[in-house]
Order: sequence, then structure tokens, then C-alpha cells
Amino acid sequence: MIYRKLRKLEQQKRDIQSLIIAAYQSNADPEIVMFRVNDLQWDMDIIDKEIEEEKIFLGFKWGLAIFVVFSLLMIGYGLLTI
Repeated sequence: MIYRKLRKLEQQKRDIQSLIIAAYQSNADPEIVMFRVNDLQWDMDIIDKEIEEEKIFLGFKWGLAIFVVFSLLMIGYGLLTI
């Protein structure tokens, strides 16, 4: 669950890379191809930024998960010692 968004973004990046390759291999007008490739590269830059943000927040997610588990263990220990 913690890595779900990261995997989804990486899959989108691979999809865009394949679309860029397909655009270069098409027989369309070169001007249209470059417009499409430029648009796809812009999308890839946005996804790269989102991947970097997700990697930064991954540490916070793990920290929160560890804090919750530790808190539950402490509550359980406190209830057992009453």
C-alpha cells in the first residue's frame, strides 16, 4: 500500500516512453510528431517530479507506520500492566 502510488507513477512513465517511441516511428508529419513528443516529454517531466515527491514522502509514511505500531504496542502494554 505504501508503494502503490510510486508503482503507478513508474508505470505511467513507461507508458509515456513507449508513446514517445511510437510517435517517432509513425509516418505523420514531422511537425506534428515533434508537437506530440514535446507534449509527452512535458508529461514525463511532471511525472518525474511526482516520483521524486513520492520518494521523499516515503520516509514519512514509514515513520508514521512505525509510530502507529509502537503506540499500539505501548497502549497494549499499558492495559496489560493495570
